[in-house]
Amino acid sequence: MLLLIRALIFFTGCVLLAAYLSLYERKLIGRIQLRCGPNQCGIGGLLQPFADTIKICFKRSAMRGYSRSVIFAILLLFFISLLQLALIPITSDFVLWNPRGSIFIVILLHTIVVFSETLIGVSSHSKYGVIGGVRAYLQAVASSVPYILSLIVMILIYDSINIFDIMQAESKAGIILQIPLLIAYFITLLMVCNKIPFDLPEAESELVAGAYVEYGGILFGLIYLSDYLNLMFQSALLANLFLGRYIVIYTFMIITIVILIRAILPRYKQAQMLRIAWITLSPIWLGLAVLLW
Repeated sequence: MLLLIRALIFFTGCVLLAAYLSLYERKLIGRIQLRCGPNQCGIGGLLQPFADTIKICFKRSAMRGYSRSVIFAILLLFFISLLQLALIPITSDFVLWNPRGSIFIVILLHTIVVFSETLIGVSSHSKYGVIGGVRAYLQAVASSVPYILSLIVMILIYDSINIFDIMQAESKAGIILQIPLLIAYFITLLMVCNKIPFDLPEAESELVAGAYVEYGGILFGLIYLSDYLNLMFQSALLANLFLGRYIVIYTFMIITIVILIRAILPRYKQAQMLRIAWITLSPIWLGLAVLLW
């Protein structure tokens, strides 16, 4: 019973953090672009996430006649994006879910997220949504290889398949190797999370929200939250693997950098993304895996 209460509090807090993360992103980008951002709902716009939630709940979607596969894919995406966060140690003595092979579970859950995102796009009634779904699939295939290889490298460096043990262990990689690994992993994170400059599945200037163009109301809200939950998880995982015990602080710093990149950098082309994934990142991680084996 106590575990159930802790899980309920934890997941509720994660959803609230994801909602306020969207507000933080809008505020930060607004400052960079010399705009004030949301500031009318509550003091400094603090109630804006609740106003957005009410609007989404009562807003109709442009898409009519949802298929069962669409609803299943969206709910699966939201549930898995939320479940991933249970694997992350919040402090040096607290983690909600600590299976022995948690790194392998991360790979499994990532595969399910990829499947869900692709299914959401190709199940759309719009050709733009289908194109976005195909682009999501291509990016998922391209990014999954360096992502999985990077986790294998982390397993070899720390000699552990458990995220909690990795957080408490000292890295066998020296500082000279640690910094390039951190940069390569961060680029992989941007690609896995579909963030600028690798936000090709969405590409609002080209595809009008891409794979999600036909979805609105509660379904779009779940997709929107899943995106931020996945960003929170991948940022927290990077903090665990590279930066040490102050997970909350480091995770916030990584998310801030991701938002700043969104405000500054342009989007890569599909061919450029594939070249970075297959010709640059994958050989780096594969070579390191072979050397550390």
